[in-house]
Amino acid sequence: MSKFVHQSTRLHCNLLQAYQMFLDEEKLESWLCDKGNTEDGKYEIVIEAEKLGVNTQSSQITEKIKEKKLVIRWVEEKKNIDSTVEINFMQCAKRTIHCVEIHLLHKDLPQEMIDFYNIFWKNALDTLRYYYNNDWVIQDGDLTLTKLTGRSL
Repeated sequence: MSKFVHQSTRLHCNLLQAYQMFLDEEKLESWLCDKGNTEDGKYEIVIEAEKLGVNTQSSQITEKIKEKKLVIRWVEEKKNIDSTVEINFMQCAKRTIHCVEIHLLHKDLPQEMIDFYNIFWKNALDTLRYYYNNDWVIQDGDLTLTKLTGRSL
């Protein structure tokens, strides 16, 4: 049975901005890692914190659909992990242009790594959300706010 982690968040930005947060090295380093490299289809991130020790030096982007989907073959050789991270980007609602919902699936993980990555991705997406929203957690009831729809009163 395949083991996976699912985390999601909503960001006060547009689709392109959210998508670039996962691909632009400088932006990656602002919320996810100490060092990032996404050149030539690579997806290398290094988190040097002693307790985390994440190093995806052999990881690669396997699928990119601009502003919609990003799939990464997530490899951590030291931990014997060869898994898949799928990130889906979508508008929060039909009428919102400044609200993006991100769904992240980390699949094919060893059972003993499920809890680690559940916490890892929750904290990472919370940090990303804070980058755009500060303390605001966008709820369903917020989706009609003019700051998200771009419509004026």
